[in-house]
Amino acid sequence: MKKIVSFILVFALAVSMLSISASATFKTECNGECDTCPAIVVPGIGQSNVWALDKNGDYLLDSDGDRISCFPAIFNVGSIVAKVLVPALLTLTLQSDIGLSGALCSVVLDAFAVNLCDENGKNTGNIEVEKYLYSVAECSEYEKEQIYDNIPLQAFAQIAGEDHLYYFAYNSFGNNADTVKELYEYIQMVKKETGHDKVNIVPISMGGSLANALLDYYPDVMNDLNKVVYIVPALNGSTIVGDLYTKNFAFFDTDFLYNGFLEALMDEEDARMIEVIARILPDQVLSKVLKKVANCLVEDVAANITSLWGLCPKEYYPEAAEALLGSKPEIKKQTDRYYQAQCNSLDNIQKLVDNGVQVFNIVDYDVPLYLIGNSWNDDNADGVIHLSSTAMGVHSAICGETLGEGYQQANTSKNCSDKSHNHISPDNVVDASTGLLPDHTFYFDGQNHEQTARNDAIIALATRLLSSNDIQDVYSTPDFPQFNGRRDPRALKNNYIPTAKSVDTSALSEADAKELAEAIAEAEAFVNATACYDGQQEEIEERLINILVKVGAREAEVPEEPSTFFTNLSLWLYDNYGPNGFVEMPVLTVINIFKLITNLIGSLFK
Repeated sequence: MKKIVSFILVFALAVSMLSISASATFKTECNGECDTCPAIVVPGIGQSNVWALDKNGDYLLDSDGDRISCFPAIFNVGSIVAKVLVPALLTLTLQSDIGLSGALCSVVLDAFAVNLCDENGKNTGNIEVEKYLYSVAECSEYEKEQIYDNIPLQAFAQIAGEDHLYYFAYNSFGNNADTVKELYEYIQMVKKETGHDKVNIVPISMGGSLANALLDYYPDVMNDLNKVVYIVPALNGSTIVGDLYTKNFAFFDTDFLYNGFLEALMDEEDARMIEVIARILPDQVLSKVLKKVANCLVEDVAANITSLWGLCPKEYYPEAAEALLGSKPEIKKQTDRYYQAQCNSLDNIQKLVDNGVQVFNIVDYDVPLYLIGNSWNDDNADGVIHLSSTAMGVHSAICGETLGEGYQQANTSKNCSDKSHNHISPDNVVDASTGLLPDHTFYFDGQNHEQTARNDAIIALATRLLSSNDIQDVYSTPDFPQFNGRRDPRALKNNYIPTAKSVDTSALSEADAKELAEAIAEAEAFVNATACYDGQQEEIEERLINILVKVGAREAEVPEEPSTFFTNLSLWLYDNYGPNGFVEMPVLTVINIFKLITNLIGSLFK
């Protein structure tokens, strides 16, 4: 019996040892022993798939059988027409707001219903976030396509392995605190899966606000980080969102609505057509409708979304919170907590640096903010986020201007390793010495925020930073200077250069063959390089296209003469009637004629 018991115990011990050994087997080929830490991408707003579900938990499908995305909202044309048609007809007929503003508010609430949050800041919609609770190596081909389309880090995956790349998906309109908790737990999961004791994180755009909260809510996470590579991070929100929460909308000024607002957002002729159509309503009625709908969007939708509050600049927050959150104490408690984290943002990043974490920042500049709010040109920007937010407090001139002749860099950052460094951009727009990390922030001139992932130099830089340690600062290599330019060479690589190389040069004149060869060489050098200046790509493309046209390999593009009917009509209406509607114009015409006659009579008796 003793022998039997002893055998059982030995067997049990062996099994337990095997179990322990199995549990210590990591999901990485390196078993946590390589020099490359796993990278976690924390994407920006709208870069995570969030699907609408029906009451049974099944996916809602559109007419083509595709899943319906919740971002930014779900618009049902049939429902919109049903709600708006009658009030619109009555309003147009009677030239007064006969239920139109209320109907449009109902449309807004219906569209955003899936993204609405309750008095606790919790999402009430029936949704599913497409999460990747595993490395890219374990993702399906569909999932990989989704991830790489948002941030094309295939080169990093090839170097480090897809088992070292993770993508933290979340609901952009969710609860900030819950999302940050999930991010913290995700980091712990990645460490456990990979066997690495540290990770690299890549906060992108809205991901920057999540990183703010992560460092402040869970300060111990600093011990988990090897590198932080920020890409256009919203560290101090976006002025656009600040104007949203303070209702500082540009279109509230109907003069601006008819002469500038829409032209900044779309094709001019389309904008002018809308301006003409909008005059169907009297000026006061249109203004009332727009303000009511805007108030509905802010007060009934945006005010309850704590993740969106993470994009409100700290300078705007006290005023906005007082106006919108007075009757929402739980939400205000949460947003107050994030406001604290936001105020601590630069201090926490400094703690990272002091603790030996390598922190890099990649930002865009000199693209004006979308003209939504009146503060659109108070700061330099990348179209979506103002530069002082992405570049950690940097000083710059506004878009279209410079710092001025004779400007001397301020050298206010303690993190510059050598005060003799020249941190002023070549275009004299940015004084990088005033940002928190002057030696570790890379700037891309003229690069639009939404096209950042299509700039192959930015992706190459991020890949290099994440996969090796050869770039220690902005001076490490001429391949990636501190100040770089906008680029997207896909057309050159996939179209223009292959077409040029297919030309039979034996049939060309010596001069044309030489020009073609030089244009190809210049284009290939550009594609293979990573440093450029804003506008260089257009120059190279133009040269190559011109020679292709000359040798008959490409047809000359004949630009269509744009229609100017609505542009001319809208401008004439504005010059003669200001922002007034059609119904107001006859009276104004009579008044103008009377003024003209009075002036003529007056001139006769002078």
